[in-house]
Amino acid sequence: MPSSKYDAIYNWKKYGLIYDNYDELYEVYIKTMECQHCKTEFTEKNWRCMDHDHTTGLFRKIVCHRCNNQDIYIRFPNGFTEQDRKEYQKEYYQANKDKNKEHTQEYQRANKEKIRQYQKEYRQANKEKLNEQKKEYRQANKEKLKEQKKEYYQANKQKILEQNKEKIECECGSIVCRSDIAQHNRTKRHSNYKLNNLV
Repeated sequence: MPSSKYDAIYNWKKYGLIYDNYDELYEVYIKTMECQHCKTEFTEKNWRCMDHDHTTGLFRKIVCHRCNNQDIYIRFPNGFTEQDRKEYQKEYYQANKDKNKEHTQEYQRANKEKIRQYQKEYRQANKEKLNEQKKEYRQANKEKLKEQKKEYYQANKQKILEQNKEKIECECGSIVCRSDIAQHNRTKRHSNYKLNNLV
């Protein structure tokens, strides 16, 4: 809900909602605690929406976010089941697949750093949980992952062999093949370097 009456009415006009008396509408708006279609109580996750006809601009109802989503309640004026909702949303996403993809890509490009920072913070705050989920997934899909790994190797065999032969410089200064880096990390030279450079 907007922080003030002024903000609410400003936003309604901005998005093209037309009503004879906005002050009167605002009083109805702040007193409406449940969806005027499905009667679900408004919450932070299922907030109220001022639905209006996008062609005429005329106000329709105060509905919850779920009912307002793709104007589903207009298609099912007498109510809808969860199955109706799922089928309708599936149809909508299929019909607007390219449009939704374009919007997502635009948002990601415009908020690249913000998204990266959020992901980093989330990983840090949920490190143990994510590790546990990965472990559970690997256990539950052990054979599937093994098969995928095998298929990937067969499809990219030459590329993988070339990468493994590539010479890289270890932090200790040694030059080793990429495929031998794990074995090199156990050598005396590498171990001594790690010991001498402990902070």
